[in-house]
Amino acid sequence: MTAVQIVLMCALFMVGVMPSMATPPHFEILIENASPYFSPSAATVTTGTPIRWDNPTPTEHTITHDGCITDGPCAFDSGTMPPNERYTVPSLPPGLYPYHCRVHPIMRGTLTVTDSAAPPRI
Repeated sequence: MTAVQIVLMCALFMVGVMPSMATPPHFEILIENASPYFSPSAATVTTGTPIRWDNPTPTEHTITHDGCITDGPCAFDSGTMPPNERYTVPSLPPGLYPYHCRVHPIMRGTLTVTDSAAPPRI
């Protein structure tokens, strides 16, 4: 690489033009005080998409994959999430991920992750 190419690449990186270096946008799920408790309660994202849960409520919650309390593998568990906190899962492989709040078991959601190259299965 020439010095000019290096300077140009550094400049592009500094202004965020290089897409391979960019962080993909996250998919947001909002925790609510009333049913359905997670909004959206059923969400579909593609692989490589970060998923973020926001807790604007005045109480603590968890985001716990059902596999963490059954015989299945544990894909994610936020632990106790205080009010006004966020929990992000950077990416998940394709699959179905039912989850719940361990503090409030009535709070349930489902996350479906599809392969980015294939349309979602129904």
